[in-house]
Amino acid sequence: MNVLTDTSFRTDRIIIILVSALLFIPFIGSVHLFDWDEINFAEASREMILSGDYTHVQINYETFWEKPPFFFWLQVICMKVFGISEFAARLPNALTGIATMLTLYAMGRKLENRKFAWIWMLTYVGSVLPHFYFRTGIIDPVFNLFIFVSIWFVYKLAQLGSDQIKERLKFAALAGFFSGMAVLTKGPVGLLVVLLTVGVYMIVSKKFWALTIKEWLFFFLLVGTVSIAWFGYELVTNGPFFLQEFIIYQIRLFQTQDAGHGGPFYYHALVILFGCFPMSYFAFLGFKNNIGDAEARKQMRLWSVIAFVVVLVLFSIVKTKIVHYSSFCYFPLSYLAATGVERVLNGSKTINRFLFFALLITGLLIGIALIGFPLLVKYYEGRMFEITSLIKDPFAAKNFLAPVIWSGWEALAGLAYLIVFILGIYHLKKEIVKGVVLIFFSTILFHETVLPLFLPKIETYIQGEVINFYESFTDRDSKPAYVEVYNFKSFAHLYYTNKLPVTNQKERDINWLMNGKTDKAVYLVTKVGREDELDNHPNFKRVGGKYGYLFYKKIDTALIYRSDIHRNTKNSLQNSDSISVKSY
Repeated sequence: MNVLTDTSFRTDRIIIILVSALLFIPFIGSVHLFDWDEINFAEASREMILSGDYTHVQINYETFWEKPPFFFWLQVICMKVFGISEFAARLPNALTGIATMLTLYAMGRKLENRKFAWIWMLTYVGSVLPHFYFRTGIIDPVFNLFIFVSIWFVYKLAQLGSDQIKERLKFAALAGFFSGMAVLTKGPVGLLVVLLTVGVYMIVSKKFWALTIKEWLFFFLLVGTVSIAWFGYELVTNGPFFLQEFIIYQIRLFQTQDAGHGGPFYYHALVILFGCFPMSYFAFLGFKNNIGDAEARKQMRLWSVIAFVVVLVLFSIVKTKIVHYSSFCYFPLSYLAATGVERVLNGSKTINRFLFFALLITGLLIGIALIGFPLLVKYYEGRMFEITSLIKDPFAAKNFLAPVIWSGWEALAGLAYLIVFILGIYHLKKEIVKGVVLIFFSTILFHETVLPLFLPKIETYIQGEVINFYESFTDRDSKPAYVEVYNFKSFAHLYYTNKLPVTNQKERDINWLMNGKTDKAVYLVTKVGREDELDNHPNFKRVGGKYGYLFYKKIDTALIYRSDIHRNTKNSLQNSDSISVKSY
């Protein structure tokens, strides 16, 4: 029996690795990185390679206070192997996707059985945002996995008897290790999430000594040991200044909107509900205990609900609202969804009328949008101004005027999604297993067909013109220049001009670039609606930009100087008979 179990476990792992690789790796390098976060992180990794400084995170070759270096180290390794590219920047998350599927499978088997493990993986990979993030170059998939594994080991510890001292200490140390890795990936908020979850669990369950003092010591010893690999090094080599700035930034995120990323308190609740479709809908069936549930299942559900609520409330309070800030919620939510799906499959729960119609309406709206968008754009080809005239933001309106070619056949991918989804809904009432599998498979199909067809075109609308402009400066021998953005925040000009380490500190001064005597040509990029100052600036002329971004070049200062002399001389000769050419 053990031999059979081991064989099935090994076989399943091989299948998971192969299937996950096919789901997450293809096409990840086919689209430019998106401003801000993707380009921000890839640029930090690129600058590590160019500067040779792998202990300090830098942006524009200045210390970047916001993030620790672990994720950038992963990107650097991939860039060293595959070159500095979109593929290398996103590969760490694709590999994290494989690791996540293996983790969920292992946890599912330990909690329940092999069937539950496969259900858990299906709910995660078959939902929109959880799947999508494995195709990106942002930090959160790695960060979230470390936090969830840390909480898992605390959960395992809490299930052990007080006499199982060695096992409890081992789990405390493992929980601390993964919390430390979370801190090393994105900062102290990783540890904060774990501690808040454990704290709320102790209050709710009235187990105030869920961890003994010795176990807490083991936990924090490992957190400190892992974290000191970088934080301690920074403290020793650079003093407390860096850590002070790092902590100040983390506090500022909680208290203020960072660069305009604000939103209402319920922002993240809506993101999770609709962004995690369809698992967010099935999770409603898993929030409560069933009669006859084993104690281990009840406890895991309690931990999942607490972790979900803690993160949702925490980042709802935080003033800065960015979609992926609440992305850790996907892990506990996926467990609740997997439990809900399992209950539907074994008949202990039914999909009530409200849930059925919620699934149906949401899926239909997604499918109709995916079919309708390319057909609508194709229909209005050459007349996009009729649509953009309805858009109030002038920058966004200009974006949609970019020359993007839609054949109309892209709608077939949306149609395929809709057909599979409707088949799933149809079978929910007859063959429940087939229905559930088809509903989640429709989302997988969406990622494998719709995204590769739609994303390159959408990216062209959003930033295609400006990225092409930046890439024209990569050949510095033929086109040496300073390229900077004006009146908005971006990292794209650094990454896509392949900016070299700064040798002239004056180039950091926008006033010098605009008004000083520079040693290279100067180009400034701004957005439509923010161009008045550059349009009226005597040193700059507009040289391009039609679709949201505007490009300006600094006029040769030497030419300006010579033309001023000529103009002043001519005026003097005309206005004063007492001045001769010779005396001038």
